[in-house]
Amino acid sequence: MAAGTRRLVACKPRKQVGSTMALPRTMYLKSLVAGLILSLPSSAWSAESTAEDSAGTLVDRIVASVEDTPVSASEVAFEEAMRSRILASDDKAAFGRLLTEPGEPLEALIFRLILLRQPVSAGIEVEDRSLAEKRSRLFEETFESPEQLRAFLSRWGIQRTGLQRYFQTYVRLDTVIELSVDPKVSDEEARSYYERNKDLVFGGKDFNEVADFVSQQVYLLKFEVEYNAWRSRLRARANKRYIGR
Repeated sequence: MAAGTRRLVACKPRKQVGSTMALPRTMYLKSLVAGLILSLPSSAWSAESTAEDSAGTLVDRIVASVEDTPVSASEVAFEEAMRSRILASDDKAAFGRLLTEPGEPLEALIFRLILLRQPVSAGIEVEDRSLAEKRSRLFEETFESPEQLRAFLSRWGIQRTGLQRYFQTYVRLDTVIELSVDPKVSDEEARSYYERNKDLVFGGKDFNEVADFVSQQVYLLKFEVEYNAWRSRLRARANKRYIGR
């Protein structure tokens, strides 16, 4: 792998905390259904949140689950609202892989839960919050005025710190992907790619002049292939359930 193709992050072990997942699965889901049928607006990330039905009544419901972790309609609606603005941004690439790759919001949330349940995720905490702060700032700049931003935050019952927590979660999961998918580029692969693209991509330059760039290009190509295969395996192994779809 060429230098500069991976981002170094400072990590620390995550503490184990208690969870309601200790409840029997049926009891846990029943308690969640009871609490989510009718609820008041609140944070989409720090507490239960709501979505509007066609009649304008604020409601929430479970639409899917991964293992014993439910996904609510309000979470899907919030994710869709976030991604719509991100994908319309001129700087969408700056928001990272998971927030910009193709797919429906529900599927994206399911994959997020799958990633969070991976053993490697439990051992990673990104200490540097500058990237999350940058993404939060870029997101805020997608609004035409401070009033529009405040209306959006009010609609979802969150504050600007909530946006930073949202983006920090995705910074962490992008890091999980980088650490889990690590293709190795052999000299033979690099030279083969160079020979096929010597004139078109590398302007006929000698291999030694462009060796680092060649390795980087091959790494990126292999990363996409291995990432897609790895992603498919994780989704296939996960216990997913769609409710009321």
